[in-house]
Amino acid sequence: MGLIKFFSGARVYVATIFLSITLICIILGGPYLMAFLAVLMVTGTLELIKFARLKGMDPSVKIILLTEALLLLAAGLHKYYYFGLIITFGVITSFITILFRGKKAKINDLAFTILGFLYGGWLPMHILLLRSLNIDGLNFFGLHFKDGLGYIIMIFLVITISDIAGYYIGKNFGKTPLWPEVSPKKTLKGSVASTTGGIIAALIVGYFINLPWYHSFAAGTLLVLSAQIGDLCESMMKRDAGVKDSGNILPGHGGVLDRADSYIFTGAVAYYYFSVFVIGHYSLISMLPF
Repeated sequence: MGLIKFFSGARVYVATIFLSITLICIILGGPYLMAFLAVLMVTGTLELIKFARLKGMDPSVKIILLTEALLLLAAGLHKYYYFGLIITFGVITSFITILFRGKKAKINDLAFTILGFLYGGWLPMHILLLRSLNIDGLNFFGLHFKDGLGYIIMIFLVITISDIAGYYIGKNFGKTPLWPEVSPKKTLKGSVASTTGGIIAALIVGYFINLPWYHSFAAGTLLVLSAQIGDLCESMMKRDAGVKDSGNILPGHGGVLDRADSYIFTGAVAYYYFSVFVIGHYSLISMLPF
């Protein structure tokens, strides 16, 4: 498959539209990013619940969606001190809801209810937190933005370039499966290409947002690895549920989870990396033993 043919498929067209909408919402931030995440979280959560039902489980959809809504609202309003309260509310309410099912109460239903709002709500919500991070801000074409915009664009481009490199190299040159028990189509060469492309993308973005190269390299490595792990984890759940795709809302890609699985872990990883080591002024060099 040549490069021209590769970039002319329906999969690429859908990805371009989806990523364009994502990028616009990221740049605008505020209520636009909040609304975009709300749609993705609800759609992705419903796909996740489908996995549970295919396995004979019956989690509480109302508790999952309510807890996610509260988390997203708290993040959007910058009421971060409510996070602990909301998660505690979600856990205890999950126990109570399943308890009152009487003889039909099952541990699996309880466990998946809690997993639902942690995986489908708590982790993706970190994208909003990341967008709000700031030290001195960034200047583009005379406009001033928070540093968080640069960090989230780094995630966006790292995952995009990583996906393209991994998919193209893996499909055309990959022969050795990376982890056939979990995701039989992913190859070792595809993974190496994905990792290399993602780190290069991080170094380029880091240069333009004045991030030291060692932070860019470290962040790029963490982002690529967490994206691949997130992808493999979603593949694990699909394999266990016996489905090929999480849905069919995105032609050529499947469902929202199939397209956004790489972002679920990376948003949280990026937030804690940048808030601790960059915003917190921790230097990676000062931590080295020489």
